[in-house]
Amino acid sequence: MSLQYIFLFGRNPKLSYLELASYFSARHISFKPFFMEQRSALLEISDTIDAKTIVNELAGTVKIAEVLFSCKDSELKEKIEAASLYDGTSNKIIYFVEVINASPSLREHFKRHFKMIGIKALHKSLAPHTIAKTKQEYVDFILLRQGNLYYVAKTLACADPFKFKERDVSRPVIEPKIMSSIRLSRMLVNLAGLLPRATILDPFCGIGTVLQEAMLMGFDVKGVELDESRVKNCIENLKWLKESYQLKESFDVFHGDATRLSEYFAKESIDAIVTEPELGPLLKKRPSEAEAKTTIARLQALYEKFFKEASVVLKPFGRIVIVIPRFRTENFKLFDVDIEKILSEADFKIHNPTKGTAIEMSIPQIYKEEWHRIERQIYIFEKYLRH
Repeated sequence: MSLQYIFLFGRNPKLSYLELASYFSARHISFKPFFMEQRSALLEISDTIDAKTIVNELAGTVKIAEVLFSCKDSELKEKIEAASLYDGTSNKIIYFVEVINASPSLREHFKRHFKMIGIKALHKSLAPHTIAKTKQEYVDFILLRQGNLYYVAKTLACADPFKFKERDVSRPVIEPKIMSSIRLSRMLVNLAGLLPRATILDPFCGIGTVLQEAMLMGFDVKGVELDESRVKNCIENLKWLKESYQLKESFDVFHGDATRLSEYFAKESIDAIVTEPELGPLLKKRPSEAEAKTTIARLQALYEKFFKEASVVLKPFGRIVIVIPRFRTENFKLFDVDIEKILSEADFKIHNPTKGTAIEMSIPQIYKEEWHRIERQIYIFEKYLRH
């Protein structure tokens, strides 16, 4: 029996949906997307899902809720009052209703429902890491309006954003100037669309953020880094990770050059490459046109060499998930790497797991926070065989 679910996303909903689609595709979870509304998406899924595992493994999904019913505006009050919203035994609970694209005043319907069935219910939002500590039962709902229909869903699982921060600050070695975001790194790993036990390579591995997230997802990893001190730091971080989380996954990190991968790895031996490569100099302000042109020319040459080497070591249909920068200058002109030129010289094409579906995302997806001086473009490429 197919069920409908609402997925609530974080700061980057489009990228988060792309991550979700890649994750489901890898695990052969059949789903039918209906629509995306603000930070949420409605999906119909034919398989039974483990919502807690999914929300813990995805970086961009905040909540997963099972749809209890959908109805028109005129039916909403009656439907909520008649629904089975709480099946526990306590007569005192805390609850929260996440309202999307609808009036917050509709929460009053839930308040009346609990009053009618004799439950003292306090409406309050609790952070996921505090739910286990509360002495009262906590129930979470999503009320979503799309067009003339309302969807009422009961939350099955919430993400704990503190798990990323805790892992970030607990590592033996932290290098803020070159560190990839842990949250983005997990998203990049999931965008590769692989099942655990595959081998992921990061040829610009730095201190190992992408590699650690891949290991936590069950992948064996390999890392290449040009800076010898960072190689040592990466190994130290991954040893700490393996011991702290009791991981069985293997890692191999060594000093090397991302433009010489075929010297280190056998032909067609790597399942996927996931990386945030060199993105240019650390910027304190928007660059001038001359600075942007110089940086782009250098990165273009680096990326062209890297992609040619990647096509040698990747297995057929292996993927590259990569961050490619673009620069907006002080006079707001955009300067971008020439991806078409790179693809014309290497055996790759853009891969889009949402292509042709009701919710189709574009690739690349832009990942940019307000404080970022560069715009990160997230690409997924797939190696193809020339005839």
